[in-house]
Amino acid sequence: MKRSKTQAVYRFLPDMWISEKGDSDRAISARIKNWNYIKMSDIYEDFIEEEIKRQIKLFGDRGGDISAFDITHGTHTFSVVETACNEGIPDIIGEMSPLVFYCSSCGTVFDVRNPSDVDKYTWKCKECGKWAVKQLQMIYACECGHAQPIKIPYVPGVKDFKYRPNETQYKMFYKSGLADKPAEFVLPCPTCNSRLVPDNANSGRNYKPFTLRVINLVDERCGRFYKKGLDAQKTIVSRWFDKISAEDYEEILNNIDLAFSDAFRSDAQRLQFEQQVRSLIDIGLIPADQFESAVNKLMQDNPNTKSVETYVAQCDDLFAKRKAEDPVGYTEWLGHFSFKLMQYDTLKYAKRIVTLEEAILRQLEMEFIDSADEVHELNAKLGIKNMQVSCDIQILNCTYGYTRRSADPKIASNNNSRCRLKLNAYDKTRDGTANLVYGAKLDTEGILFEIDRRKIIEWLHDNDIILEEQLPDLDDEVSVKKWFAEYVHSDVISMFGEIDESEVITKNVFALLHSMSHAFMNAAGELSGLSSNSLTEIIIVETASIFIYAQTSQGIPLGALSGMAETNYAYFLKKAFDETKNCVFDPICTERDDTACSACLIIPEISCNHFNAELGRKYLYSIDGAETPTIGFWEM
Repeated sequence: MKRSKTQAVYRFLPDMWISEKGDSDRAISARIKNWNYIKMSDIYEDFIEEEIKRQIKLFGDRGGDISAFDITHGTHTFSVVETACNEGIPDIIGEMSPLVFYCSSCGTVFDVRNPSDVDKYTWKCKECGKWAVKQLQMIYACECGHAQPIKIPYVPGVKDFKYRPNETQYKMFYKSGLADKPAEFVLPCPTCNSRLVPDNANSGRNYKPFTLRVINLVDERCGRFYKKGLDAQKTIVSRWFDKISAEDYEEILNNIDLAFSDAFRSDAQRLQFEQQVRSLIDIGLIPADQFESAVNKLMQDNPNTKSVETYVAQCDDLFAKRKAEDPVGYTEWLGHFSFKLMQYDTLKYAKRIVTLEEAILRQLEMEFIDSADEVHELNAKLGIKNMQVSCDIQILNCTYGYTRRSADPKIASNNNSRCRLKLNAYDKTRDGTANLVYGAKLDTEGILFEIDRRKIIEWLHDNDIILEEQLPDLDDEVSVKKWFAEYVHSDVISMFGEIDESEVITKNVFALLHSMSHAFMNAAGELSGLSSNSLTEIIIVETASIFIYAQTSQGIPLGALSGMAETNYAYFLKKAFDETKNCVFDPICTERDDTACSACLIIPEISCNHFNAELGRKYLYSIDGAETPTIGFWEM
């Protein structure tokens, strides 16, 4: 059966069980063994690898077992691959599992040794002669990573068992004299000795894939520039802080090699400026702790040094304290921060966009709204600084590992003291040098929401999450951006659990954006006609941006999201605000600590890159009884 590459990354990964109907319309479960793969090209693998290592480290920091991975910084230990799509050759290889069968009529149980032993006569019961045989689609799975198909229980001297699922799912029966005696399916885990009970083979509890979603840099110049290293990353950051004009940045991208050539470097001049500053420090005209900023100022003011180095110096000047306190950490942060900014730029400056103004004009023409003020007021109410539809976006879905039974080591350790939750790695490349990362590219469209960073800071202050002395100059856009860079630490945001309470600012900012994202997806799903698991999200906290997009190809040619934004944006905002405020399970839902449930903000895990962590209507609305925050962002 043919499937799209995107479906393969979510539903057909190695070591998971799947259930599909065959030609006879009979459901068969199978275990995926491997892919026929090729190395994925035209991606920026170095960043993907370091981001995967960061996520794995966070998993380990929460008490999980990451012994299957090498996360040494700077070493190549992952390789992103995709299905080969060779004509006549299967892309995904699986085999029937389990190999235990029962007759749904008489209950007779039997097994076979190999999948190749299963033929058309397997489905005819040898006892009653009816074509009523079914596969027993159950497996054992443990948090330590072990999994195996169900087997017929071992009872000395007993060969004939009966299985009656209508009576009990977890026992078979055998005759002892005239009485039926039960034989339970329970067994100890061979790896950690935990008590295992069977579960449905294709249950989501048995396999939780860890997938990284990255916006691919479709502008080749940006990728080449980023690969120039630290100086390029600092230049990208300087651009975010308005230290470089769009024209100058474009000029650099058009002349990358020249911008980094010796002709444009000024090491000798910098040494000269450093000597001048040291002389001024010696005679007491400049404090010693202002050495770096004074040198950078001379570099910036000198007309002969207006090159990449100028913007490098400006970045170092902005974060002089961070660089001085932790040079290594500063360098790692720059790589992560700059690539997030480049992903944001890919969305913001997509080759084809529908602007907010264009959407408003279309709605006015169709008489869906009376005035543009209606949309602007709704945007302001919900804290949306800008909205646009970004088309022709390429998303990379990269699955690098999986857990069983649970996704969060902290929750798992509370439930089972016998073993640690293990993050399992996939097979290695054919040469044995790197772990495989199973990937797929998706060309899609989506809606980019840029949330008002100033309003977020005011909301944090109004809820006593930050103090008066932590406030930046809210009238200065650069100051607000710098505040986000210093206080919102995206490197502590994981894909599998709650953010530590010590990161209170990051926790609240991310929870706010995440809750808004789910509210938007729920409303967009209903209005666009896309199913609940056809939309997903990417959240870039550095820029306070939310990108919701169609993760299946069906929504793209139909223009589902772009059409909704163009013709129905005002109604979409009203729907997101009104329908998220109340939950059918209130007051039970509002009495929960997280004020979120499957009827309001929790969505299918396939649509959420963070396993529905850090969600709550309390971030959007003022809910009685909520300890913090007490003032909802949408009610300020």
